[in-house]
Amino acid sequence: MSTTGPRLPGTFQRLWSASLASNLADGVGMVVMPLLAMRLSDDPFVVSVVSALTFLPWLVLGVLSGAVVDRADRRRIMGFGALTRAAAYVALAVIAATVGIPLWLLFATVLLAACIETLADGAAQAMVPTLVPTARLDTANSRFQAGELVMQGMVALPLGAALFAVAVPLPLVVGAVAYAGAAALVLTLPRRAGRPGPEPVDALEPERAGGAASAADEADAAKPAPHESIWAATVSGLRYTFGHRHLRALVLVTTMVAMTLQFAQGSLMFYLVRGVGVPEAAIGILTAGMALGGVAGAICSPALSRRFGRRTAMVAATVLAGAAFVVLGLAPGGTGGAVVAAVAMAVAAMAGTAWNVQSSTVRQMIVPGAMLGRVNGATRTLVWGLAPCAALLGGLVSRVDLRLPLLVGGALALVGAVIAVPHLAFVDSIPVRDEVATGDEREDDESDDDEAEVAEPTSDATQPDATQPGRTHLVDV
Repeated sequence: MSTTGPRLPGTFQRLWSASLASNLADGVGMVVMPLLAMRLSDDPFVVSVVSALTFLPWLVLGVLSGAVVDRADRRRIMGFGALTRAAAYVALAVIAATVGIPLWLLFATVLLAACIETLADGAAQAMVPTLVPTARLDTANSRFQAGELVMQGMVALPLGAALFAVAVPLPLVVGAVAYAGAAALVLTLPRRAGRPGPEPVDALEPERAGGAASAADEADAAKPAPHESIWAATVSGLRYTFGHRHLRALVLVTTMVAMTLQFAQGSLMFYLVRGVGVPEAAIGILTAGMALGGVAGAICSPALSRRFGRRTAMVAATVLAGAAFVVLGLAPGGTGGAVVAAVAMAVAAMAGTAWNVQSSTVRQMIVPGAMLGRVNGATRTLVWGLAPCAALLGGLVSRVDLRLPLLVGGALALVGAVIAVPHLAFVDSIPVRDEVATGDEREDDESDDDEAEVAEPTSDATQPDATQPGRTHLVDV
C-alpha cells in the first residue's frame, strides 16, 4: 500500500465529527453514571451493576444489532440513536434537578444507552468504507481510534467529573447537546452513505476442497433473501462470519488477544495501588498516559503497516502488548516502579490501539458491505462478551499473587502472537481499491443520484439495494 492516497472526503470528515461528538457524550456518561450510583447507594455492588449493564447488550444483542444495521439506513440508525440518548439525558437531568433520580431509572438509562450503542457503533463502522477509498482505510480507522481515546479519556472524563462536582444535571445536559450535534451531522450525510457500497474484489483464494464454500457460495451467503426475517439475517451473519476461513481466523485471533490482555488487567488498579504503591491521586495521570499511548498507536499504525506489512504490524503489536504487561508485572515498588508502570501502560495501550486499527481495516476490506454490520456485531459479541469473563478470572488469580495475572496474561499474549503468524498471512494479500461509491462529487448532485437509482439496472456491480452484498468501525476489537 502506498504511502499516499486520495484525500479523505468531506463526507468522512462529517462522519468523524459526529463520532467525536458522540464519544464526548459517551465519555461523560462513563464518569457520571458510576458517580450517580455512588450518590444513590453506599453498596459497591450497585456501582458494579452499572458497569455490567454497559457490557450486557453487546453479549446479548451484538449480532442481532448487526443484522439491523445491515438491513436499515445506517445514517438514521446512528442519528436517531443519538437523538434518543440525548432525550434520555435531558429527562434524567430534569428529574435530577427536581425530584431526584431513583436507582431503577439510573439503571434503565444506562441499559438503554448501551443497547443503542450496539446499533450506533456498528452503523458508524459500517459507513466508513462507503466514504473512504480502500487505500485510506488505515488512516480513517486511525482517526476514529484516536478521536475516541482523546474525547473519552482526555476530554470527557475530566470534564464530566468537574461538571458533576458543580451540579448533577450539568454533565447530563452537555452529553445531550453532544449527542444532538452528532445526530445533526450524521443525518445530513448523503443517502448512499447509509447503504452498502460496491462489493470488494477479494483476491483471496476461496477454499474449494472438503466441502468448503466456493466464491459464488460465499457471495450468495452474503446476500439476504428478499423477505428475510431479522432472525434469519442474524443466523446468516454468524454462518458467514465463521464459515469464511480468513474472517474466522481474524475474529478468533482478535478474541484470543483481547481475552489475554483483559485477563492481565483483571485487578490492574488494585495492583497499582497496593502492589506498586502508586498514590490514588496519581492514578488519573497513569490513565491519561494510557490515552496518549493509544493516540500514538492510532497515528502510527497506518505507517507501520505500509513500512513493514500489515501482518508484521499486527503480530508486533501483540508482542509489544504482551511484553509491556510482563514488564508491568515486574515493576518494583516506590517511585521508580510507578514510572515503569506508567511507561508500560502507555506502551500496552499504544499496541492495543494499533491492533484495533489494523483489524478494523481488514474486516472492512474483505467483508461485503451488506454483511459488515453482522460481522462487526459477531466480533464484538465475542470480544466484549468474553473479555469481562477473562477479567474476572484474572481477578481471582490475583488473590494468589497480585503480579500473577500480568505475568501470565503477558506471556499468553506472546504465545498468541506466535500462533497468529500463520493465520494472519492473508492480510498482506488483500487488494486495494481506490474508488468509493460515495464521495464529495456525489454529495453536490444527490437529487440526480436518487433519480438514477430508479433507472439503474439491477446488475451486481451497480445495484445499491440491500439485497446485494456490497462494501460498506470500536473498540475493535
